[in-house]
Amino acid sequence: MMPMKLFGWASASLCAVVLSACSPQMGPDWFPLRAGDVTHYEVHYNPEAGKDDEVWTLRTREPVLWQGQTHAVRHHSQGVAYLFQVDAQGVRRVAHQTDIDPNPLPEESAMWVLKAPYQTGTEWTTTTVPYLLMRKNEYPRDLRYTHKTTMTWRIVSNKEQLKLGSGEVLAPCLHVVGEAFLNLYTDPVNGFTDVPLTSHEWYCQGQGLVKFTREEKVLAGFLTGGTLTAERMR
Repeated sequence: MMPMKLFGWASASLCAVVLSACSPQMGPDWFPLRAGDVTHYEVHYNPEAGKDDEVWTLRTREPVLWQGQTHAVRHHSQGVAYLFQVDAQGVRRVAHQTDIDPNPLPEESAMWVLKAPYQTGTEWTTTTVPYLLMRKNEYPRDLRYTHKTTMTWRIVSNKEQLKLGSGEVLAPCLHVVGEAFLNLYTDPVNGFTDVPLTSHEWYCQGQGLVKFTREEKVLAGFLTGGTLTAERMR
C-alpha cells in the first residue's frame, strides 16, 4: 500500500472535479477508481529509516482489457502501473507494468487491497516485503530483495473519523490494520528474533486511500528499521 494534493489553482481543481464526475467509477465508495483522478501523497520517514521525505503521485488511468477482463489502472510516480480487478468480493491487484514493460506482468497471486464485506472483522492475507528494514554492513542493504512474509489484514473500524495534518476531518473511514513478522538474525545476543511489520491504512468514503503508516522496529544490532507516514495532500 500515498496522499492527494488538489492542483494548486481553482481552475485546475475544477477540471479535476469535472473529470471525476464524468468518469465511471470501478471501485467501491471506500476505494473509488475513476479515470482522471490524481492523488498526491506527502511521505515522511523517521530519521532511523535513513530516507529523504518525498511526494508520491498516483493517477487513475482509463480501464484496460487484459486477459479478457476489464481492469482499473493506477500509475505510481515511481514508474509502475497496477491493474486491479474489482467485483463483489472486493478489490485485488492482479498485475503490474513498469514504464519499460511492453505488457502487464501478472502477480504471482492476486493481492487483496480491500476485501468485502467492508465491515469490522473482515480479514484477508497478502504477501509483503520489508519496506524499511536495512542491513548495516551487508549488501544489498534493503531486505526487500531477499525476504518476504505473509501479512494478515483486518478491518478494525468502518466508522472512524480521521483528522489530517492539514486540519481536514474526514468520516466515515475504514481503518485497516496489517500485521506480519519476519524471523531475522538481529545480533549474537538475541539471535533470531521475530521482527514485527505493522501497517495502518485509512480509506475514507468517496475519497479512497487517504493515509497510511508502516512501522518496522528492530532491536539495535545488525539491522535498522524505521517508520513511514504517507498522507494525502490537500
